[in-house]
Amino acid sequence: MQVGRRRREDRLSKLSDATLWRILSFLPAKEAGRASALSSRWRNVYAGVDAVTLEQPESPIPDYEDYGSWSYGRPVDPNPKPPFGTTVTAALLARHLVPTAPAPQLRVLRVALNYYRREDASTVDHWVSYALKHAAPAPVGLELDLRLRRVPVCSRPYSLCRASGSRKRSRSTDDEEEEVNSRPRRMSVSDDDESSCWPQYTVPKMLFSSAALRSLSLGPCKLSPPDTISLPSLEALLLVRVTDCERNVQRLVYACPRLADLTLEACGTVTALYLHGNRRLRKLALRCCHSLVVVEVNEKLHTLEYLGAVPDTPLLALRCGGRWKPTSCMIDICGKEVSSEKELAKLGKFLQLVASTKHLHLRSARLGCGVEHDALARSLPAFRRLLHLELTGLLPHGDGDGEAAIAAVSRILLHAPNLEVLSLSLDTDPSKEGLHARKSWHDCKEGELVRAHQLRCNKYEVLAAPAVIIPCLRKRVREINFAHYHGGRAQRTLAKFLLCNAPFLKTLYCGIVRGELSIQDMLRDEIQGWAMNTPENCIFD
Repeated sequence: MQVGRRRREDRLSKLSDATLWRILSFLPAKEAGRASALSSRWRNVYAGVDAVTLEQPESPIPDYEDYGSWSYGRPVDPNPKPPFGTTVTAALLARHLVPTAPAPQLRVLRVALNYYRREDASTVDHWVSYALKHAAPAPVGLELDLRLRRVPVCSRPYSLCRASGSRKRSRSTDDEEEEVNSRPRRMSVSDDDESSCWPQYTVPKMLFSSAALRSLSLGPCKLSPPDTISLPSLEALLLVRVTDCERNVQRLVYACPRLADLTLEACGTVTALYLHGNRRLRKLALRCCHSLVVVEVNEKLHTLEYLGAVPDTPLLALRCGGRWKPTSCMIDICGKEVSSEKELAKLGKFLQLVASTKHLHLRSARLGCGVEHDALARSLPAFRRLLHLELTGLLPHGDGDGEAAIAAVSRILLHAPNLEVLSLSLDTDPSKEGLHARKSWHDCKEGELVRAHQLRCNKYEVLAAPAVIIPCLRKRVREINFAHYHGGRAQRTLAKFLLCNAPFLKTLYCGIVRGELSIQDMLRDEIQGWAMNTPENCIFD
């Protein structure tokens, strides 16, 4: 009997209501509601949740083949799901289920819609009004996140100009690329014209005078701020596809004296951003703001994230006379591979702005951001304070021996004498290989997906890694990470070159993509054999 009682004991039900409220606050609203229906003891637990998170699920792709004819389509569901807006409203009102106890103060409200309609304006205004009315006061504050449309950040996919194995190019091709790249940049049609056709949500004016708002994420929307903006507690601001004029965005940023984290995504109307007055700003992220020309920051900014094309002019203008020493920087060059001399020279000048960083993440269409070219090598700065380097880009199987990737990585390592951690995120060209070239995935079974992998390992290939002496690799590098490792001649040659020249390696991580187990084992044994000394921590995923 005692054993049976012990088995029937529920340790979760012994927890206090405040502890259960705190646990359910970290779950999405739907999961928290389902948990409250598990037992009568938890019936009113949801009423104490101080965080509401809901994301509208994507609509399923209709498959009319199962119904025999295109004319009939999918049958009508007799019990359709309620609209997503009704679900969000019900989740907010469910916090008032217990009439004897008042609802707790709201700490977090996150709502993500697939698309916004004009008739949803009053509903969204109701959510904002409710959140501000029940917001927790400072210093806890309120985190408000309203994503009103599911759209990609950038419409410029990564693409390669040519195979890296054939380095010879005609002069006419280079001239044409330089002529195209020298033209003034314009915002793409998908970023400007298409967003202007969407129904725009106008933010209510009461949002700009909230003393409890600590974090705000909005978009796509129209701000239309009032003449007086007062956000004394706002620390994090994220604006996505805001269609207001540049002056409104600047006024909003300047009215946040405690702002520490600022992110702008696809704000095409912003051409200049002056942040020298925000003395507490520590992190700045600029993603696909292709019209942005000048950004003024102060020397206290320690984290920078840039996603977009190579800027035509020096983007950052420091108010401190060039004494900026960032801690972490991410440079992501989207779109086509950078190959022309003018673009490479501009990229070199841009990298000079972040030469004193300790953590650098470079991402581009091809691995290495074109550092192997002499045009970029002449302006590549010395990263003397760099401790952690991350490189992300395509390294397809058709790149031959990987000479360009090895040359790019080697040149960057030669300019980073104090490097300790090297991370490479490799990928192949998804447009030409494997099942990515199929038009539909419906006919593919799981076994076919695994057999159509992109793993490559020919144990009879001779991998000739160049004999280059790199001081930091020989003396200081302690950790090397490979992510999305596919094998193949190019990736294997690069991995062999790095591992055979790192005698003091302590940590090795290799994330191998899904595929046949025999090839995965072959690649794992090969990498372990290349390591000069067996690392203390050797992880394969």
